Amino acid sequence: MQAGRLLTGVLALCNWVTHFALLNLLWIGCTLLGGIIFGIAPSTAALFSISRKAARGESDYRLAKTFFQTFRKEFFRANGLALTLTVIGVVCFYDLHFFRQFEGGFYDFMSTVALVCCLTFLIVLMYIFPVFVHYDLNVFQTIKQALFIGFLKPSNLILMVITSLSTYYFFISFPGFIPIFGFTIFAHLNMWMALKCFENIEEVKVTAEAA
Repeated sequence: MQAGRLLTGVLALCNWVTHFALLNLLWIGCTLLGGIIFGIAPSTAALFSISRKAARGESDYRLAKTFFQTFRKEFFRANGLALTLTVIGVVCFYDLHFFRQFEGGFYDFMSTVALVCCLTFLIVLMYIFPVFVHYDLNVFQTIKQALFIGFLKPSNLILMVITSLSTYYFFISFPGFIPIFGFTIFAHLNMWMALKCFENIEEVKVTAEAA
């Protein structure tokens, strides 16, 4: 009985390792296919779409086929989102750098405002792709929803940040795992936590409407 459970556990582990490794290769391959600049956003969208299926316990799909379909389907929308985020991020961090070069009450105030904008931008980044693949929204609605959820569930946001930093330091300490897991393990953890948050919000909404 124990041997059977051990074998089942080993097979499950092997399946997950294979899943992460193949998904990592697909993400890298499609990123390169789009010339990196135009490939990374739709590849990441496809990665999070697969991560969402895994978090929901779905298994009746073909990994590579689903990845490529999502990559093609979301190519322009994902790149539009990436362009918008890039512009916002550049403006926020440039303003922070600019105002910190000067002294005085006004510049201190503007520097604080810019810092708040940068932190808000980072909050959006934590939720942006989970929101992108979970909700059917346009670019600006996606950013607005990611920001709304980030402020609505601060405890979940803190947990996501801790998990992200832990994943980062794990790969820094053990770089040999990067070709196997790479960005995919972060995407799965991030999507899983975000999905739990989405489900909680939807349950509260349904309860409020019923009352």
